[in-house]
Amino acid sequence: MTDTMETTHRDMPATYLKTEGSVEPVDKTDAYVTDHPAQDVALRPLVKDSFSYLSVFSLAFSCINSWVAIVYGLSAGLNSGGPTALVWGFVYGTGCTLATVLSHGEMFAVFPTAGGQYHWTAMVSSPRWRAVVSWTTGMTDVIGLWLAIATAAYLCANTIVSMILVNNPDFVVTAGKQYAIFAAMTIVTPLSALGVGHRVNRRIEQGLMVLSFAGVIVIVCTVLATANPRASAKFVFASVNNGTGYNSIVIAWLIGLLQSSYAFVGFDIVYHVSEEMPNAKRDGPTAANWTIILSGVSSWIIVVALLFGVRDIERVLGTSYGLGFAQIVLDATGSKAATTILLLILLIIFSNAPRANCIGVSRILLAFGRDEMIPFADWFTVVKLGEPIWGIVLSVVVALVVGLVQFGPAAAFNSLLGGSTIFSFVSYTIPCLCMLLGGRTRLNKMAPNRLHNLGRMGVVYNLIAVFFVVQSIVIYCFPAQLPVTPQNMNYVIVFAAFFVVVLVAVWYGFARKNYHGPKNDLLEELLRDE
Repeated sequence: MTDTMETTHRDMPATYLKTEGSVEPVDKTDAYVTDHPAQDVALRPLVKDSFSYLSVFSLAFSCINSWVAIVYGLSAGLNSGGPTALVWGFVYGTGCTLATVLSHGEMFAVFPTAGGQYHWTAMVSSPRWRAVVSWTTGMTDVIGLWLAIATAAYLCANTIVSMILVNNPDFVVTAGKQYAIFAAMTIVTPLSALGVGHRVNRRIEQGLMVLSFAGVIVIVCTVLATANPRASAKFVFASVNNGTGYNSIVIAWLIGLLQSSYAFVGFDIVYHVSEEMPNAKRDGPTAANWTIILSGVSSWIIVVALLFGVRDIERVLGTSYGLGFAQIVLDATGSKAATTILLLILLIIFSNAPRANCIGVSRILLAFGRDEMIPFADWFTVVKLGEPIWGIVLSVVVALVVGLVQFGPAAAFNSLLGGSTIFSFVSYTIPCLCMLLGGRTRLNKMAPNRLHNLGRMGVVYNLIAVFFVVQSIVIYCFPAQLPVTPQNMNYVIVFAAFFVVVLVAVWYGFARKNYHGPKNDLLEELLRDE
């Protein structure tokens, strides 16, 4: 960022931008949020127009990598509900997630900001509860993404272990080896974003998006061409399996939906980079919608293809290669080399998930810093090479600490997947709930001519979003297996209780006295007549 831009943001109001030595007024509703006027001149704002429509879609698509996530969850889905939980459960999960994103689009089109959901919650919630509700929304978003970073790095580590086991079945996997690989994935991929600058980062994301689509084609064609015999259509589209120990196939099927929900965690990165988009009000909601639609379609196609390659569910569930995907591909191709190559494709593509989620969290923390929501707020507003540096560093540290649970029962770390899903979807749903509780009236009053308006269908989409998260919270707290033992216990409640205690302590110890709502001129103007 040039010194000219630096001086502008220190000395000029937020509604002015300085370019080529001149000062030009711009429409206040199109101005992006600048650094707090009281901040030091060394603090740089986010880079305006860093993201084009294509690059923001590329970042979001390569961040959530839904089809890779569902491939990783293949064994769990086969055990909990069977093929129908994966095929039709994913359709259900995609539809509910799309309803949530469409609900967000109405607010996104009015107030695109790095704060995303927590700023929208402040915009549409009751003045009496605005501070605590928006603060809770923001914090649950950050926690969910922190857990997502750890979970993604863990899945990447599992992929490397699976590649080793395919080629060396005698390899002994220990907690120490697993954590070492996990730590490398947690550190290297996110911190790489700090060393290359925003232009190179955007090229990386676009390249990974192309590779992701190509990966779908390669895997689908490989499995369908080599699998002999293939599974029947009845098995793929109509069969169920209950290896959970529950007497009810319905409960088992609902537990299997966790894989479909996790496949969309992190889509809100579109919201958090909106200040770096040239036409965020118009293009942001559309990019988010297409991210969900194309992620859902590509994931469904690859799930169906892999299920046609399943010879025996028990063989996949009992694989010695770590990932059921590896067993399916090896059975189909009969080639360790081909299996290793396809696993490598998964690894390269999904290694962007820890990095991209760190990019998203860093911008939420930057918004926190501007709003003075957290201690040491100024640290999180420091931007270098287009990235909020300390937000990324803190996210890496938290993920490394969380990853230490790998030295405990395997189920403890696996429960992070459920924890990430629950916390993230809570942050996605609170704005929708506020819309149902009077927020739609407020939004219609402040922005009746917004670019994205769902009209009467908005209430329907809001209700679907709220129902989906309530169902998810209840079901994903169930043990995945019966009878419950320390080795298979669902530790989601433990994680949730820990973070709830932390949130309550931080709220009453700091935020309650210091945070009274977002400090933003545009939002204050929107709410002025309330």
